[in-house]
Amino acid sequence: MVVANLAAYPAAAKPAPPAKPAPPAKPAPVSPFNDLVANQAFLKEMNWMDSRKISTGYVAANGTKTYRPLEQVNRDAMAAFMYRLAGSPSYTPPKTSPFKDVNAGQQFYKEICWLASRNISTGYPGPGGTATYRPLEPVNRDAMAAFMYRLAGSPSYTPPKASPFADVKNTQQYYKEISWLAAKGISTGWEEGRGTKSFRSLQQVNRDAMAAFMYRWAN
Repeated sequence: MVVANLAAYPAAAKPAPPAKPAPPAKPAPVSPFNDLVANQAFLKEMNWMDSRKISTGYVAANGTKTYRPLEQVNRDAMAAFMYRLAGSPSYTPPKTSPFKDVNAGQQFYKEICWLASRNISTGYPGPGGTATYRPLEPVNRDAMAAFMYRLAGSPSYTPPKASPFADVKNTQQYYKEISWLAAKGISTGWEEGRGTKSFRSLQQVNRDAMAAFMYRWAN
């Protein structure tokens, strides 16, 4: 039986469409460098490098920055890192370079000259009293130990007779500086089992590990 709506009752209201869910909030970035991710090794230390302006990273045309953590640190970049770690002290570089292979006006010239003026780097001796710096050579871990020790002012330190690292002999170059690095907790080396550690003196230093060394040196 069909009953007409003679009384003109209002038609039933249509249900409102369900509200669209709000888009999920974007997680806060873990780093000012967009090639770093959460929980990766030395993330805190690399972010600290940015906050202290020790590393500006690599800036793209759109303004984003990358750190390139697994790239090696060259000797010219090491000079810049150390100069900034020291607080970017006031310094006027000489017109004549202390190194035969470093020219005034090239990238990091001021920082390399500052390193020489502080005797943090003596370079490589050449004929006739000349020296070279080799700015584009990667920094090895043993040389890095020497740089860090000298940056600290070459503090008085007597290295132990027994090396803290199984692969470092007490007669080799930079033994004192490597041992000092271990004593200060700046380098913990690699656990090799049975209570031994290795330092890997001739391995080249990556940018992520350099951040860790500098953070520990400063803190």
